[in-house]
Amino acid sequence: MKHLIRITAALALLYAGMTAALLIWTFSWPPPDPGTMAPADAIVCLGGGMAPDGTLAPPVLTRIDTCVRLYQAGLAPVVMFTGGTAGVDGIAAGGQMARYAATLGLPDDASLIEGRAQSTLQNALFSYPLLPATDHLIIVTEGFHLPRSYASFKWAAWEAGLPSPRIALAMSEQVRRDGGDRPNWRILARESLAIWFNLGRAVVYSAHPDPDVNWLH
Repeated sequence: MKHLIRITAALALLYAGMTAALLIWTFSWPPPDPGTMAPADAIVCLGGGMAPDGTLAPPVLTRIDTCVRLYQAGLAPVVMFTGGTAGVDGIAAGGQMARYAATLGLPDDASLIEGRAQSTLQNALFSYPLLPATDHLIIVTEGFHLPRSYASFKWAAWEAGLPSPRIALAMSEQVRRDGGDRPNWRILARESLAIWFNLGRAVVYSAHPDPDVNWLH
């Protein structure tokens, strides 16, 4: 029983430490400044929530806004929109994101669409084969999600046998909000766990690659 208590306490401390580190990262990471960023091969916009009818979640719209702004600043020739469906035979988020970007002025020939991914790991795995060049990428998502996104794209490049890319991180916003300006603390707590699940699934996939990678959702 004492060993169980110690293990539980150690895990609780580890989780608390990870959450604290994530909080510090989220609220200290600066917003993207196009004037200080180096040009890249592509900007990658990660999906992050869509209703079954194809309505994109507000945080996703903010991600797209950021991507278009970076594109218009001349930081990359293309933007990859990656995100799967919200249901069986549903609309792909990647396509919906690209359509919204077009209303903001992004040319059609500057949009690349990946429409299968159901997780951050799949965003990375499925995007690489569609990118014309992968030496330098700009990844756009919320601040709290940037560390897991960075690790996922580094891992997926290694899995694909590609040279390790240079990855710049661009924050669309610090964290999702629950109405008004109040941070969504639940999603921060969830992300602290998701980082570990992400690591575990990546390790298992590396040991036993599955062409469909459905279990990486």
